Amino acid sequence: MALTGKQHERSLALGALVSPWTVPAGLPLLFVVLDLLAGGQDGIPDSQIAGVFAAFLMFGLPFTYAVTLILVMPVALWLRRKQSLSSAKLCLWCILLGPITMYGYAWLLGGRPGELLEPEGLLLSAAYGLASGIVFCLVSGIRLVAR
Repeated sequence: MALTGKQHERSLALGALVSPWTVPAGLPLLFVVLDLLAGGQDGIPDSQIAGVFAAFLMFGLPFTYAVTLILVMPVALWLRRKQSLSSAKLCLWCILLGPITMYGYAWLLGGRPGELLEPEGLLLSAAYGLASGIVFCLVSGIRLVAR
């Protein structure tokens, strides 16, 4: 589908509605896949997977909706107003937000946010931001680069 003069094909609100599910729903699924690849060792016991998934949705989903509405949507709307909305720019913004929001999330839950400042933590949380940004852009039909 060619975008002639349009910055996106679908509503940005649709992207904001769907993309927050990426990390809270995807993270437990990633744990399950990693557990399967490890042969069921050193992972989350099968009996606890549903509980972990529910916890991620219960705590992670409201937090990621807040991040999307407060930090992602305003930037998307601003870029659109400037006629420079693109997946590349919005995903770069989401990559930068990933470590910041994961740090905040860990801090709020009383975890160890300092571990997120280590190289592996920064890369993983940036990847979460990128994944959310990609889903936002795909669902909204945002073009790859600004014309």
